Amino acid sequence: MKLFSGLAGRLLVLLIFLGLGAGLYILMQPPKTSPKKASNHKEDIPLFTSSGQCQACHPALWNEWKKSHHAISYTNPEVRKLSSDFRQKECQDCHLPRPIFETGLTKPPLPRQSRPDEGVDCLTCHMRPDGRILGVHTNPKAGCKPLAEPSLASVALCKTCHNQHKTTDQWAASPFAKKGVSCNDCHMPKIEGKPGRRSHLVKGAHDLATLKSAARLGVRLEKYKVLVEVENKGAGHNLPTEERHRAVDVIYRILPADARPQPWSPTFTRLYRFRQPYLGDPGPNTQLPSGQTWKGSFEIPKPLQAKGTRIQVRLLYHLTPFQKDKEGSLLYEIEKVLP
Repeated sequence: MKLFSGLAGRLLVLLIFLGLGAGLYILMQPPKTSPKKASNHKEDIPLFTSSGQCQACHPALWNEWKKSHHAISYTNPEVRKLSSDFRQKECQDCHLPRPIFETGLTKPPLPRQSRPDEGVDCLTCHMRPDGRILGVHTNPKAGCKPLAEPSLASVALCKTCHNQHKTTDQWAASPFAKKGVSCNDCHMPKIEGKPGRRSHLVKGAHDLATLKSAARLGVRLEKYKVLVEVENKGAGHNLPTEERHRAVDVIYRILPADARPQPWSPTFTRLYRFRQPYLGDPGPNTQLPSGQTWKGSFEIPKPLQAKGTRIQVRLLYHLTPFQKDKEGSLLYEIEKVLP
């Protein structure tokens, strides 16, 4: 009986341990979920890792973006040269940025290490930190199920990167701001017949028509004195603005009546340059604020103070201050002839 009772006792202990183990196992299992969707609907939202995923549903806007300087902001040879091939790491924050909503509007974005061929891409402006896609309207039926985000059309969104050189501060002090004309009204205009849609070409310093719309050149003669004026009539910021590389030049040449000049020969003389100099460079900031007019003049030399003498004045836009005159964008040319 003692042997039996000892065996029975051991069996009883074993059964108790087995029961406890089974109970712990059951308690440690995750609770079963109902077939309902999670509150954020992540089960139905694809993981966006590239702007290439946007092309299928938004081909027109995607193609516009692909042609824009946003798309090549990191691979653009001009940018790579001026940033010492991005050895100036602070440039990468805005030329290859992560979604700007990660750090918040108006704050410098974080640089990313992937997709250099996409530059400032769809995800930069349209993705939340949790991966949700943002748009003008909330649309649960669309593939990406965008959520409405009013700030997508705000100056604050542009300020995140474009105030590194005080461009949006310049806008805030301009007549455009007082009239309620924003960055998007000029650089991302609404698409006719497409409510809520805006162009993604983001035209600016590389588009001649946009540059010409910003300025007005005026020239008049006062006997043998040439009066010149440049008005910043169409830009909601300084002319030029953004990078310190940009420059706008007023140049002129005086030709005898019988001269047969070539487009750039004889050479022109620079009358004035509008530019914000590099840090450490001598000289003041001569950018022309929005709505303001610069006035200058020069005299016609006595040997050329004769009937038929031609005075040619040009307004040039330079992407870098090192460009030759003929490499700049010719915005306007005015010729006057001495009577």
